[in-house]
Amino acid sequence: MLVRIVEDPIDEGEALAHVRDQRNGALLVFHGVVRNHHQGKAVTKIDYHCYRAMAEKELRAVAEEAAARHGLTDVAVIHRVGEVIVGEASLLVVAAAPHRRPVFEGILDLVDALKRRVPIWKQEYGPDGTHWVDGVLPTPESSDETTFPRGGGR
Repeated sequence: MLVRIVEDPIDEGEALAHVRDQRNGALLVFHGVVRNHHQGKAVTKIDYHCYRAMAEKELRAVAEEAAARHGLTDVAVIHRVGEVIVGEASLLVVAAAPHRRPVFEGILDLVDALKRRVPIWKQEYGPDGTHWVDGVLPTPESSDETTFPRGGGR
């Protein structure tokens, strides 16, 4: 399993090489890309922030849970932090399994859990200024989710 948080553009080749295995008949790649709008407002870039130790730990837990739940033979998850402009990938998930259904369901599950649980915050920039995107993240003391007025989750 490959789990990374990086500042530089995401290297898809590294992720693909990591999950290639002759046992797998299905390999699916998901790119989460910064789009030029959000909730009716123009976006030019997003600045991603995280508490790295906690984010990496939770990202690994999310990937391991999705792999176990869906029978994935391997997973690679790379999330970018720092400034990411429109059109660039902020997230790459590659899932591998003997058959196609587990990789589709596994990636959906993994990305949804990542957005709910991993403490990565995003600050959007556009012509109208900047704002933090509201979200949900777990408290360090428990697995209960707490809504924060700015920042939390993605």
